[in-house]
Amino acid sequence: MNQNENQLSAANIEIVRRYFQELDSKQQVPEHLLTPDFIFHAAGFPPMDIAADREFTAMFFNSIPDLKHPYDEIFASGDLVCYRGRYNGTHTGAPFMGRPATGNRIDATGIGVVRIADGKIAELWISPDRMTIMQQLGIVA
Repeated sequence: MNQNENQLSAANIEIVRRYFQELDSKQQVPEHLLTPDFIFHAAGFPPMDIAADREFTAMFFNSIPDLKHPYDEIFASGDLVCYRGRYNGTHTGAPFMGRPATGNRIDATGIGVVRIADGKIAELWISPDRMTIMQQLGIVA
């Protein structure tokens, strides 16, 4: 990689870091970091635009009010940023997947790929370990 590519990768990583910092601190999608045609791809769900992502995100924070998205690794190549992260929190809020608040703690892994365009997030693909989350919440054995 040349110096320009390294600088672009570092800038793109910083955009993704800001996204997750604001997501967790404000408990809502940081829409100012997204392109107008942003698409959110969550494994097992149809692609979502900003409005649908806003609802999806609210559902999680309403159910798991202390939800955090720390990441264990993050790297970039070109316009893509990849991360291996975690989903941490306690189910003390609204029902989740039809299950009333359990008080159970979740700690699951996930991976994601983010595409950056013109300094904003254009697409986000996530694949969380939903089986572990459902087991930790007592939804499945």
